[in-house]
Amino acid sequence: MVALLITAFAISGCFPPNYSKEQAKKIVNEHKHEALAWFSKNLPAAKPDSECEAYATGLDLFGAIKGSYKVNGKSYDFVFDYNTKSMYVGEGYEETCALVKAAILKEFNYSAQKTKVNFHGYSLKLKSENDKPHNPMQNNQGKEIRTKLLKLIPAKISPQEFAQKVLAPGTNEEFTFYIDVYGDSFPKYEPEKLAKFKNLGVIMCFIPVDIEKNARTVYKKYYSIKGIEEYVCHLTKVEDGFYAGYEAKWSPQLESKAKITKKASKKFLLEIPKTANPIFFSKDKKMLVHSFKNSKGNLIENVIADEFTMSVPGIPAFKQHGLKLVVKDEYAHGYSATRVSLVEGAYDVKALGFFDFDYWRLKYFHD
Repeated sequence: MVALLITAFAISGCFPPNYSKEQAKKIVNEHKHEALAWFSKNLPAAKPDSECEAYATGLDLFGAIKGSYKVNGKSYDFVFDYNTKSMYVGEGYEETCALVKAAILKEFNYSAQKTKVNFHGYSLKLKSENDKPHNPMQNNQGKEIRTKLLKLIPAKISPQEFAQKVLAPGTNEEFTFYIDVYGDSFPKYEPEKLAKFKNLGVIMCFIPVDIEKNARTVYKKYYSIKGIEEYVCHLTKVEDGFYAGYEAKWSPQLESKAKITKKASKKFLLEIPKTANPIFFSKDKKMLVHSFKNSKGNLIENVIADEFTMSVPGIPAFKQHGLKLVVKDEYAHGYSATRVSLVEGAYDVKALGFFDFDYWRLKYFHD
């Protein structure tokens, strides 16, 4: 019964916390003064806000006080572990990230102009103060649990020292980061270097794709200590300024086909591998609609969303659509549809414009 209740709450997104409001208030009352006193003793130039909270997530309560402080005209967050009397502060976080990035670029010999190093934050281990766990058999009160990723570093340590800790082989510090590399060719895969950095996740490598040349290429690779994952695309022309096709993780079983058959004005059939995701690129904004009948025979009309775009470091006049293809600026609209296994790779698509009745029907009256 407990397992069923936990599953039901998780599915509904309404999982209640493992702690009471009274427990959180008790922590503030008992330990707030310790956090504020730490600043008086160790960082007298800083001015902490008098309002503090018990540090908690939506699920867990930790043995810590959180708040904010000001120093040199800037505001930062802090978390104070009252069990170990350790303080974690926002000051120095950005500098630590810059130092780690510089060291990583040098190690891998990546261009600073064509590389992004993405930092997700620092995870601390803190004592659990949960007082009403849902499953008594899994009561973690008093045990150490990890926080979410926070933009903090330990106080009383310089960013230079902490960056060295983060980069040290076998480090116990959890300071996760990922790398995006862009260029005309893929960089060398160096698993021995990946293995050196415990906090380094995946390296994502992208090359630009010329979609006007019936593009059929590997456009993205993921490097990890486990190996290389390759992602392929295949695009073909629907009409001038409008291309369709697919992207997929490569495997020996993946058949390479992207066929367009015009069915009527504004309608076409896109045939791609069954396991691939449909993608579309257009110079002009369109409403793309994938229509099919479900297993009950009901007509389904999926409006395909226009993906967000972002600039590409070191490659002017190109944009990246989602975390997928890097294409020329003039193809300003990229669309990625959800793969529908029922249609077995054959997608009936309508490309609607402002003057089409269905455009307005689907825009304002479609469920």
